[in-house]
Amino acid sequence: MNDRVQLVNHYSLKELLEKMRQVLMATQRDDALALLDKAIAKASCDASYEKEMEEALLYGSTIELRELLSAFGDYFGPPNTEFPFYPHTDAVNGIDSVMGAIKFNTIKPGHLKDHIEFVNLMRS
Repeated sequence: MNDRVQLVNHYSLKELLEKMRQVLMATQRDDALALLDKAIAKASCDASYEKEMEEALLYGSTIELRELLSAFGDYFGPPNTEFPFYPHTDAVNGIDSVMGAIKFNTIKPGHLKDHIEFVNLMRS
């Protein structure tokens, strides 16, 4: 028996991307927002990437998200010599965190608001 629970996404790709953008803006995750915008731009002119994006965002896990965004940087790459030390990794983690919060919000309404408040509290 598999005790693992997988959160599902109840949004279309367009709805999810808009929700993700809203949360990233509300939490001032400019790095993650810029990375998401790069992926959206690539998807708009590359049908295979667009399909990969849809699969990763709607049905995938953190691993699929890392693979999708590897076109823009190496998640496990060496650190920069100055801050931010892991800019690509931080941006991917920001997007992944938002995806999880959006999915969790469907089973615990209000979680997304709590997520935004928590992230903003941690920034101050």
